[in-house]
Amino acid sequence: MFILSRRLILTFKFSLEDTVKELRPQLCYQCMKCSSGCTAAKVVDKYRPHEIVALVKAGYSDELINSDVIWACSACLKCAEYCPQRLSPFEVVMALRNEAIVRGRAPPKSFVEMAKSILELGHIQKPMYIMSKDFEEVSRTELGLPEMPKPKDIEKFKQHVLLVGFEKLKGIV
Repeated sequence: MFILSRRLILTFKFSLEDTVKELRPQLCYQCMKCSSGCTAAKVVDKYRPHEIVALVKAGYSDELINSDVIWACSACLKCAEYCPQRLSPFEVVMALRNEAIVRGRAPPKSFVEMAKSILELGHIQKPMYIMSKDFEEVSRTELGLPEMPKPKDIEKFKQHVLLVGFEKLKGIV
């Protein structure tokens, strides 16, 4: 793996701290409460918010930026709620994601597909069919459920979503 010089690591750490503002990763004392409440950690074996913060503190931000682990966060913000130091591993992960995009690293294909779906439908994915007891696919309307609500003006919705920088994700637009 590519290793940054000590000076570049410190520069990156300071820019990361600037990005997450008053939330300082160096204050984390590894109590693991953020990981205990993390919804992504329950389904992704290698995802632990406290470990990501520890790696950033140790200067391994570049390795994190080049890994897929930063894309596993579900943005539930439980880590921020659980932290006794009032840190936010979520903010650290978002800063790492942003830095990855700035450096030209493409997110995983599944992430790009979800982003495309949000732009096209206003949802992460299309409504799914349910399998009946007779092994037939049943739609929401056949079950008597209402249609999934969509943005009233999808073009205006797209414009607002693109304001946050979705167009920087390769393959989105």
